[in-house]
Amino acid sequence: MNTLKIVFLLIAAYVIAISSVNFYLGDLGIYGEYFQSYSWWKILLYIIAMSHITITAMSLSFHRNHTHKGVKFNSILDAGMQIWLWMVTSMSKLDWVSVHVYHHAYSDTEKDPHSPVVKGFWRVFLLGVLDYTKAKELEPVLKIRKTLKTNSLERFIANNLLIGPALLSAFNLVMFGSFWGSILCIINFSISPLFAVGGVNALAHMYGYQNHKSGDNSRNIGFLFPLNFIICGELDHNNHHGHPKSCSFRHRWFEFDIGYFYILILQKIGLAKVLNAYTTSNLKEELSIQVKALIEKDFRFKKKFEEYCQECNVNYQDMMVRVEDYIKGKKGDLNSSMIDFVEEVKRTWRANARLNLSY
Repeated sequence: MNTLKIVFLLIAAYVIAISSVNFYLGDLGIYGEYFQSYSWWKILLYIIAMSHITITAMSLSFHRNHTHKGVKFNSILDAGMQIWLWMVTSMSKLDWVSVHVYHHAYSDTEKDPHSPVVKGFWRVFLLGVLDYTKAKELEPVLKIRKTLKTNSLERFIANNLLIGPALLSAFNLVMFGSFWGSILCIINFSISPLFAVGGVNALAHMYGYQNHKSGDNSRNIGFLFPLNFIICGELDHNNHHGHPKSCSFRHRWFEFDIGYFYILILQKIGLAKVLNAYTTSNLKEELSIQVKALIEKDFRFKKKFEEYCQECNVNYQDMMVRVEDYIKGKKGDLNSSMIDFVEEVKRTWRANARLNLSY
């Protein structure tokens, strides 16, 4: 059945559903009068709540669990998240995971299905869902899809994508009537295209700062805190592309990943198990390794470091241990000159990383 026939049948079914609700329940359905006062404030709260719940389910289940395997959830909880995503977004684990694996393999290249660097910001932001739909049918994506383990629920969802949204639409129409029910349906079906598929990739591959050399143009804009909260920490995107297996997207002290906070709570009550998490302590460990390597590679830094060792009457290896402890935040006895030197090396390493320079 071609796309036009499907669209026609969906519109016809929706018209029949509205007519039936109006005939049996009236224009306001069962609880439509709830929106009669303070309507737009309630709609705004609905948008925020539905967006946060939906993108959180997508981030935790599809993204951090099934794609990158940084966390493992209780099977019933995971099934609940997948059913929710099926009803709100009409997406399946099989499609989402296979497209996302393909995105990471070709991030910000011509093959990337949603790169603003290649396709432009507005194309990805507004029409990214169309490119996602096309990407599902690409031969390499279908090959990835065949490698994914599935259960009977996941196969049912993948083979019946429209049933979930139909059930949710029917519920909204019955509960809130033709007018408000239709508005809620439009909001539900706009969440994924604007916030997940389009929003994250358009924004976080164009603007912000980088903590890691990820080989693409991924950026961190988690400082847009209200938006980053709504979409479950996904805007610290360079952190994710730099260390995709990590189920934590917070890599520096001022960053915050509400998704990882939820994971830790679920782990405490036995509904999740963290398998891989890159934290601020990991970042300090990595930075200490990079700083030591840069001192060794850069003749100017190495010579100055040796001079400081002689001035302080400390051998080379012991001083390097002190530098390592300083970077990790441990108490040490570095003098102000050595601290200034270490900070200079750190700034140089970050500048080299931004410019993709190496020795």
